[in-house]
Amino acid sequence: MSQRNSELLRFYTANRIDDQMRFYTGRRTAFERATGQGLAVSAVLLGFATAAGALAGTTVGWAEGWSAIATVLPALSTALAAYLAMYAFEQQSKIYGDAARALLAASWPRPDPEASHGGRTAEQSMAEFVLRVEGVFRQEQGQWGQLTSRIQVTDRGRG
Repeated sequence: MSQRNSELLRFYTANRIDDQMRFYTGRRTAFERATGQGLAVSAVLLGFATAAGALAGTTVGWAEGWSAIATVLPALSTALAAYLAMYAFEQQSKIYGDAARALLAASWPRPDPEASHGGRTAEQSMAEFVLRVEGVFRQEQGQWGQLTSRIQVTDRGRG
């Protein structure tokens, strides 16, 4: 029976825990990158808007054009910030990061597939281990429900 338990532990670790950990860290990285890029572009737009506003107040060249640019760029920056908030990149990154930390904590210590421990058989220890790890996945699913419940959908059909 211990050979079967060892195979199960290797299979479960490689195909469930490690695979899910790669997914969580990859998604967290992507959402952190998207948040950073969005904030950087927003800051650049606001910087250009400031420069255009300063140029609009001078007699350098194209005063009406600088005024228009100084008006449009902050609106674009605000639209970008709204886009970032709408897709909740920062919150999604946090959920994936929390799930990765919880998975790491739940997956250690790993049971010894060949020995009983604390009055439990090796099979019972393996079952408890799997239940502990699967609990993390259920908790992560619950986090998505909480995130989507924060997003309010307006009904435009009502008068």
